[in-house]
Amino acid sequence: MWHFKYPLAGGETYTYVEKDADGNIVLSEERNYISIATTRPETMLGDGAVAVHPSDERYAPIIGKLCEIPVGPKEHRRLIPIIADEYPEPDFGSGAVKITGAHDFNDYQVAKRNKIPLYRLMDTTASMRDDGDAYSVYAAKALEIAKSGELPGEADIDEINLVPEEYRGLDRMVARKKIIETINAEGLAVTVKDSEGNDIPYVEAKKIMQPFGDRSGVVIEPMLTDQWFADAKTLAEPAIASVREGRTNFVPKNWEKTYFDWMENIEPWCISRQLWWGHQIPAWYGPDGQCFVEKSEEEALDAAIQHYLAHEGPWKAWVQEKLENFKPGEILIRDEDVLDTWFSSALWPFSTLGWPDKTPELERYYPTSVLVTG
Repeated sequence: MWHFKYPLAGGETYTYVEKDADGNIVLSEERNYISIATTRPETMLGDGAVAVHPSDERYAPIIGKLCEIPVGPKEHRRLIPIIADEYPEPDFGSGAVKITGAHDFNDYQVAKRNKIPLYRLMDTTASMRDDGDAYSVYAAKALEIAKSGELPGEADIDEINLVPEEYRGLDRMVARKKIIETINAEGLAVTVKDSEGNDIPYVEAKKIMQPFGDRSGVVIEPMLTDQWFADAKTLAEPAIASVREGRTNFVPKNWEKTYFDWMENIEPWCISRQLWWGHQIPAWYGPDGQCFVEKSEEEALDAAIQHYLAHEGPWKAWVQEKLENFKPGEILIRDEDVLDTWFSSALWPFSTLGWPDKTPELERYYPTSVLVTG
């Protein structure tokens, strides 16, 4: 775990005070930075804020101030706000947490609560992004967002590539090494004394909760992507009512509490997967990215034609031209994602036995009157 300094904007300083359990001051010094710890230095490029706990007195003077991410071209160093949130633990590390909402599950929740932008830094090959305009252009946009507090739409934010040119296209591990070297060279690493009394960068050997892929054995690193979700809360409502009204019974009955706890706090269900097999998502995109979700491609095409012909503009003429000599696949492109395996498997018995009609096959082979689970 690497420890780095985020300088305060404009060279501002504050009195940093640490106290022991009895409230006695054990350290008091003027600082022009706030320190954070991270296991993924390459994600610093996408930080949207630094968070501290609202009760942490050490950082009270600088909540609401701006600090500088210590990486990237010096003339375009990004400024991000220091915010108060319940998530950071004052006793863990420095008590300050970098918020990179597009690359960490917990950070994502903090970012959503505090309207912090979610900057995606990598592509699906785990390489640093290499698309779009120059870094200076996007850094200026990010600075404007940080200062204004106005959050653009998710699609607009996702277009912002905050990877400086020197790191673009690099494998994330290569980028990580280069970023660490740059920060150390600039003296922005937190330092400790070695056995000979020399200052060295503070790299902490600390155990963390790190998930690994059960098949690949590689580290699982979160990244914000576009996915399809089912509105599980709406789906749960009739299921909850069925138990409360006695139409569905649990044996033993005490499992009702667990059921209600889960169903009443249910989150949207991500039902899309990026695989080469499975039931393909029934969504099609028009030439301008407009999405059409229908039961079949024919219905999606009808919906698309009605949409484009009803709106004046370049796409109306484009669609009219395509219709004169129509070829399948020219107007719409289908989403390549497939349904989650569990979602597909749940559909299978219904779709093969005649549901939603009450067929003899459904009544005999899949009455769903008893569900045994364990």
